[in-house]
Amino acid sequence: MWTQLFDVKNTIYALIFPNLLMNAFNVIMMRTYFTSNIPEAVTEAAKIDGAGEVRILLRIVLPMSVPIVTTLILFIGLGYWNDWLNGLYYISDKKLYSLQVLLNKMLLDTLFMMSGLGSKLQVNLGTNFPTTAIKMAIAVMGLLPILIVYPFFQKYFVKGIVVGAVKG
Repeated sequence: MWTQLFDVKNTIYALIFPNLLMNAFNVIMMRTYFTSNIPEAVTEAAKIDGAGEVRILLRIVLPMSVPIVTTLILFIGLGYWNDWLNGLYYISDKKLYSLQVLLNKMLLDTLFMMSGLGSKLQVNLGTNFPTTAIKMAIAVMGLLPILIVYPFFQKYFVKGIVVGAVKG
């Protein structure tokens, strides 16, 4: 459907569009956050003061919901970062491969060389090929950009909790 109807084969949109449907876990997490952390008294006070629905959303609810929004952005971003399956399904041009697809192909090539088929092709690797070390190196290569970006999101978690605090 994606390749024939929407024509996303070998485009960058093949990595973006198939995951755009909302995850039910994210909806439940957001609903739970809103019902338990944003008191109705605050929104009722804003209505009494004459604020409309849009102003309540922009000035009260969104600043108080910074922690859940950053959490969902982090989860969705991690989902896109770790997704290699869409790259295998929709992309055949090697110039458009994502890092995860390349790492997956490296791992599969390594496992192929260690299997019986690789040895039948006269690949001389010696007796102790470090497959575990290669797997761990691939894991570190995939995790390193996330480790670099996460501290920048961390400050928004703390800031959102402080801004969203309601004094009783």
